[in-house]
Amino acid sequence: MDRAPMERTEEEAELVKRSVILPVVLDVLAHDIRVLQGSRAKMNRLYIRQLHALQDRVSLELYHIRRQLRRAGIKVFRQERARLGLTAEYLCRGYRHSFTMLWGVVKAEVETELDRFMREGRQARNA
Repeated sequence: MDRAPMERTEEEAELVKRSVILPVVLDVLAHDIRVLQGSRAKMNRLYIRQLHALQDRVSLELYHIRRQLRRAGIKVFRQERARLGLTAEYLCRGYRHSFTMLWGVVKAEVETELDRFMREGRQARNA
C-alpha cells in the first residue's frame, strides 16, 4: 500500500532528528573542550585533541545529512531549545511536520551519537 503524500518515511524522520541532535552534540563537545582547557588534568591536551577530532567528524556528518535533506526537499525551518525539550518544525513534500524531544531523550540520543562516533573512530584506526 502506498503512503499518503503528507506522510514522511522513517528514514526522512530519522534524518530530520539527526539534523537537530548533531548540533547539540557539537555544543556538548565544545563545552567539554572548554572545561578541559581550564582543568589541571595531566593529559588534557590529548583529550582536547580527541574531542576536536570528534567535532570534525560530527560536523562532516551534519554536512552530509543537511545535503541529503536538501536533495529530499525537506526543510527544517525552526528549531527551539525550550525548558522542557527540543522542538523542530520542518516541511516535507509541502506538508508541515513537527516533533519534540524531552531533554532526557535528547541526552540519551546525544550519548548514543557520541558513542557511535567514538566506536567508528576506533574501528578506522584499527583497520
